[in-house]
Amino acid sequence: MNHWLHGMFTALVTPFDGEAIDYDALERLIAWQIAQGADGIVVGTVTGEVSALTETEQQALLAAARSIAGRHVPVIAAVGTYATADTVAAVVAAEKAGVSALLLRMPYYNRPTQAGLAAHALAAAQATGLEIVLDNDPDRCGVEIAPETLALLEGAANIVGILERSGDLARCDRIARVRDRRFMRLTGAAGQIPSYLLAGGCGAVTSVGNLAPHWLARLENAARSEFYDQAQVLQRRLIPLLDLLAAEPDPVLVKLALSMLHPGVEQACRTPLAPARPEFIPLVREAIEDLPRPHPQVTASRVSSHVAASKTAGSGEAA
Repeated sequence: MNHWLHGMFTALVTPFDGEAIDYDALERLIAWQIAQGADGIVVGTVTGEVSALTETEQQALLAAARSIAGRHVPVIAAVGTYATADTVAAVVAAEKAGVSALLLRMPYYNRPTQAGLAAHALAAAQATGLEIVLDNDPDRCGVEIAPETLALLEGAANIVGILERSGDLARCDRIARVRDRRFMRLTGAAGQIPSYLLAGGCGAVTSVGNLAPHWLARLENAARSEFYDQAQVLQRRLIPLLDLLAAEPDPVLVKLALSMLHPGVEQACRTPLAPARPEFIPLVREAIEDLPRPHPQVTASRVSSHVAASKTAGSGEAA
C-alpha cells in the first residue's frame, strides 16, 4: 500500500523573534523543506516547543503552516495532553485549521493503564474524520502502548498507524502481527531508519529533518530501491550529527545549526530551555559543514508568494 504517510516527515521547529513566533522565518524553513524533498512536516511536537506555546499560538502556527505549505504538501498536527477532554478540543481545532492528519500524543504525567490509553485514543478518533497516527513515546509519557492494545482500536478506522520512538525492530514485527501490515509503522529513531524500513516500517518523523531533509530523502529512496549499501553509507553520515544533537535538549542544537544554515533564523528557544553552551558552537558548525544550504533566490521567491497569507492566518487565529 502506497499511502501518503509513507515517507520522511520533519518535526518542525518553531522559530522565534524575541518573544514572538517568527512567521517570516517559518515561511523560509517550510519553503526549504519542500524544496529539499521532505514528504511533509509535523507541527506541534516537542521539537516545536509545543509546551512553551499558548493555545492561541498553537492554533495560529497550524493555520500559518497550512497556508505556507499549500494544499499538496502534508501538514500533520501533533496534538494531545494528559487530559482527554482537552485533547479532543485540540483535535477539533487542528481539523478546523485544515491539517492533513494528526499525530496523537499519549497522556503524559498521569501514567494511565492500557484501558485508559485505548479510551483516550478512541475519544480522539471519534471527534474527527482525519487520519490519526498514535505517538508512542514511553520515555516522556511513562507508559507504552502495548501491541495488544492496538487490537482494541481496530474498530476506529481512522487510527491508521503508530509512531514508534524507540525504533524497536522486534516490536515493529509484533505490531504487524497484531494489526496486519496495512497498519502503518513509522519510527522516531533517526539512527535506525534503513533497518526500520527493511523491517516493514513505512517512514520516519525526525527533528534532524530540519537540517538534512534532502539527505533523508536520499536515504529513503536508496532503502526503497534496495540499494542497502548506499542507504547504510548515508545513515552512517547522520550518526555523528545525531549524537551531537542529543547532547542538549531537543531542539537547542537543532536551532543553533539552523541559525548557521539559514542566516536570519534565530537560535532562540523559550525557557526553560537554555541557550546552547558555547563549546558546542564549533562542533555544530563542523558537523553541518557539508549539508545543503538554502538557495537565496529560490527561498525568497517561495517566501514572497506566501508571506501575506501566513501573517493573515496567524493574526486571525490570535484575535
